[in-house]
Amino acid sequence: MKKIDLHTHTDISDGSETPEAAVRLAKSLGLAAIAVTDHDTAAGVKRAKAEGEKCGVEVVSGIELGCGWHGSEVHMLGYGVDPDDRGLASVLDRIVRDRHERNVKMAKLLSDDGIGIDVAELERRHPGSVIGRPHFALCLVEAGIADSVKDAFNRFLDPGRKYYVRRHFLSLEEGAELIIAAGGRPVIAHPLQYKLSDEGMTELLEKAVSTGVCGLECRYSGYGEETVQRLLKLAADYGLCPTGGSDWHGSHKPHISMGSGEHGELCVPYDYLEALMKR
Repeated sequence: MKKIDLHTHTDISDGSETPEAAVRLAKSLGLAAIAVTDHDTAAGVKRAKAEGEKCGVEVVSGIELGCGWHGSEVHMLGYGVDPDDRGLASVLDRIVRDRHERNVKMAKLLSDDGIGIDVAELERRHPGSVIGRPHFALCLVEAGIADSVKDAFNRFLDPGRKYYVRRHFLSLEEGAELIIAAGGRPVIAHPLQYKLSDEGMTELLEKAVSTGVCGLECRYSGYGEETVQRLLKLAADYGLCPTGGSDWHGSHKPHISMGSGEHGELCVPYDYLEALMKR
């Protein structure tokens, strides 16, 4: 069976590795295809595709958008988007500006408590990257204030924590419309991350389908087979294509391995990609 990974991040957003290095890793792992799904940017897609052509790895152009949902955040993956689409670029530019304003506010909160994080310096250290909370988390780890990126989020940067600042999110409708207009297929990412009740999950999926979402990420790092089967049934019930991916971030999330997840539980068949791209 040809294996794939449809959820990976590079240093263009909050991963540790370049797009080229991500593709080379996929090749070394024997993966037939990966999707580069950086947060709020498709800037690494062309580089990854060029490396994929050299290595013989199929690279799917992707993106991951944060969408607002009842005061919380739901992530939407987009597959097959045109990275040169003007409408997509315009909205992403707006999102990056909003992120920058949020970053400045977070830095001020940290500074008030004697924790110095210079946003301009972060941008110089990560040229071409979309700066966000993961970069702040790394700074807190480097300063010895947090033990890990996960610890930094849990104690300081997650919603409800002292240094969290909410930013503007696209609605589910806006996210799906943006992806579709750019030639892509919208997919709801890691559905269990939102900790919804059965009724809440029903509401989310009904709304997602009504906006044009055509897939549900059913195989994901940490999802056991019982969970996968439950999500596969949900996908079938709502006419959604199942997808899967590790949410790999390289050394920034060392517990997650590309293609295999946290403990080797992840196995995403190439059939998923074929079915999705036919939608």
